[in-house]
Amino acid sequence: MSLPSASLPSAHRAPGTGPVAVARRHQLVGFFALACAFSWWAWIWYRFDPVGADAPILACGPFFAALVMLAVVGGRPAVRAWFGKMVHWRVHPVWYAFVLLVPPAVSFGAVAIQTATGVAPLPDRVVPGVGAVAAQFAFVLVYIGLGEEPAWRGYVLPRLAAGRSLLAAALVLGLLHILWHLPLFGVEYHLGGNLVPWAAGVVAASVVVAWVWVHTGGSLLLPILLHASTNTVPFVWRWFAGPDQVRLWWIWAALWVTLAIVIVAVNGSQLTRAHRQDRTVPSGRVDDARLLGREQGKP
Repeated sequence: MSLPSASLPSAHRAPGTGPVAVARRHQLVGFFALACAFSWWAWIWYRFDPVGADAPILACGPFFAALVMLAVVGGRPAVRAWFGKMVHWRVHPVWYAFVLLVPPAVSFGAVAIQTATGVAPLPDRVVPGVGAVAAQFAFVLVYIGLGEEPAWRGYVLPRLAAGRSLLAAALVLGLLHILWHLPLFGVEYHLGGNLVPWAAGVVAASVVVAWVWVHTGGSLLLPILLHASTNTVPFVWRWFAGPDQVRLWWIWAALWVTLAIVIVAVNGSQLTRAHRQDRTVPSGRVDDARLLGREQGKP
């Protein structure tokens, strides 16, 4: 199966030197520049006040970058179609089970493997209550999941997939996602510590999310939920310290990589067994809200 060759609007290739024409010719570069600008300005603030400032990066930056670019290159129809995908909820229930249960299962599975190999959690570890976990999920869902996923999966992924396999697009997107996190290097992610396994996990998870995305008709709600469920259990890392915590990161990354490899082995480079199910990849066109697939939302 091959991706549609005309995955961008004809205006994308129109000649011209004005800002709108330039934005249409460089939709990915324009997006990434805006995403970094909208997200990284907090980095300057944080450098001046690393104690009082909340965070060195704003998770909602990609959302607003995609909104601006879609308004420029596709106008109101493109923006409307984009928002429509955020509430595209009619998919098979198994996908909801996957995005809500598998990410925390990976984290707790890493803890189980760590413990089974003789590394005990800290004796004073804290296990949050259901209310605290629900509050964490709601916060990540709105601020991080909604702030990032509609942009990464709803704007960037279809454009990266134009002319290349969905697997290649997902891998490139994973690398761009890592680069966007640059202000967090040395703050949350440290070279010689958790940076490398975290990055490996991000790239592997990008493949997994692309697989979910293509099998749910380009739904952005499912990636948002997956991101939220992934970031709901960060407390498990506080159950370990020092080298034991880094080891937990490596186990976590290995589980995500294994899951991604299995998905690719079963589905191929387009992450979907289209030759058996007659399914095509959701279009990246910003001037056409329709999906090209005919049988979506099924596992």
